[in-house]
Amino acid sequence: MGRARELADVGRSLATGVLRGRGGAGRLRTLVAPEPAGAATDPARAAALDALATGAGVTELQRAMAAGELTSEELTAHLLARAVRLDPGLACLIELNPAALDEARAADARRARGEALPLLGIPVTVKDNIATAGPMRTTAGAAILADHVAGADAAVVAALRAAGAVVLAKANLSELAGAVVPTPGFSAVGGQTANPYGAGHTPGGSSSGSAVSVAAGLAPLSVGTETSGSLLAPAAFNGVVGMKPSRGLIDGTGIIPLVRHQDSAGPIARTVADAALLLAALAGGRLEPDLAAASLAGVRVGVLGEAILAQQTPFEDTTDNPAMLERIEAGLRAAGAVVVPATMAPGAAGFESRLLTVVFGGLTHDTMAALAALDLGVTTLADLQAHNLREPRTRMPKGQALLSAAVARRVSRDAYETAAMEQRAAAERMLEDTFAAADVEVLASMSNLHASWYATAGWPAVSIPLGLRAGGMPAGVTLIARPGRDPDLLGWAHAFEQASALRSPPVLA
Repeated sequence: MGRARELADVGRSLATGVLRGRGGAGRLRTLVAPEPAGAATDPARAAALDALATGAGVTELQRAMAAGELTSEELTAHLLARAVRLDPGLACLIELNPAALDEARAADARRARGEALPLLGIPVTVKDNIATAGPMRTTAGAAILADHVAGADAAVVAALRAAGAVVLAKANLSELAGAVVPTPGFSAVGGQTANPYGAGHTPGGSSSGSAVSVAAGLAPLSVGTETSGSLLAPAAFNGVVGMKPSRGLIDGTGIIPLVRHQDSAGPIARTVADAALLLAALAGGRLEPDLAAASLAGVRVGVLGEAILAQQTPFEDTTDNPAMLERIEAGLRAAGAVVVPATMAPGAAGFESRLLTVVFGGLTHDTMAALAALDLGVTTLADLQAHNLREPRTRMPKGQALLSAAVARRVSRDAYETAAMEQRAAAERMLEDTFAAADVEVLASMSNLHASWYATAGWPAVSIPLGLRAGGMPAGVTLIARPGRDPDLLGWAHAFEQASALRSPPVLA
């Protein structure tokens, strides 16, 4: 597609794109198990572990460990072996944690001593723009960071460890959170992430590796990040649950930023219940969703049906959006919700095109400030552009069209800061007006269709699987709530999920 079309696509969302090439193509580093994994050799046990890897939730895994039917070491070893077997075709992971089995053994010892933690012994993958202390690297998928080892864990990784989780691996991503090329799921370090539902489907981005690792049963949980659809779109496109929390709920310290004003880490899981457990851990215990008491009964839900039916994108087969809309409304009604037609309030004209100024400004000032602090020999975006051009085959194998466009745009710091605050205010007004006009507590959309608004405003949103489209690619319903209503939003999502039960797992060899 032409440059103008590419930039327009980024303006609409950082989350969509066409999958080109095969999983694993072009990656700089081969995935290697940290040590002989010791995975089960008995076929029956291996099959049982595969069933747990692809279907068991966190609570079920914890119960099995508490009953002595499973250890974290055995589960972790199996997932490491599964990753080595399946990831060459998926390219969803950049690096396995060399200390993963040690962390799992330590978790088993803590359990034996009677310790009880919400994620004790549960393996988690972490998007590779989130810092992990050595020996793992933190690359954001960029060749210039290929050997970078962070000095300390990011706040969310520290929170995972405090909750007892085992850091299994770093997940691939759209390089520098999607601001290098408009091909989601591709990075110079990790290669092209593949959608496990089929090579013709986009994996979404930028949190592609996180979503695929969960969908493919390589980990029960993953931590992704969202700037504008970059967590919810890959969750929807890979048939899993993903949530962007309210702005400020999750500490972003130690995450390589794209747009610091709206970036947020968030959970990816196979079920809403598991996403809620992970979000609570990431929030450091400041959030305790009560899904057992959750209900959509009598809740007014504004369905953005007009926008869903009018959706035009080359990245999803929208010809069956009428059927998707029927699934959304049927699931809501089955859960007892009051379905209300809703239309996004006026003000959207030009909004997404102005988002480019924010994205390019964030890349120029926020991302580069983080890279400059690492003493890599680059201090400006032009420096990074020139660095990549010196070895294009390995440093920019698919070009750097978006990065170069940002260099050409030359967004000043003042222009960036002003645009970011103006966009936030505009997004907040549009959402407030939309909620008020429909008199609803939550909005229902699809995939990342309205990501520019909720992400820019900093409002929480969650994607729940809607099953498969006619062509076999997953879709997701997106529920959007007012800021600070994250527990309610998770409860409503759980109620929809239980009433609809639409997730269809991928079939893998």
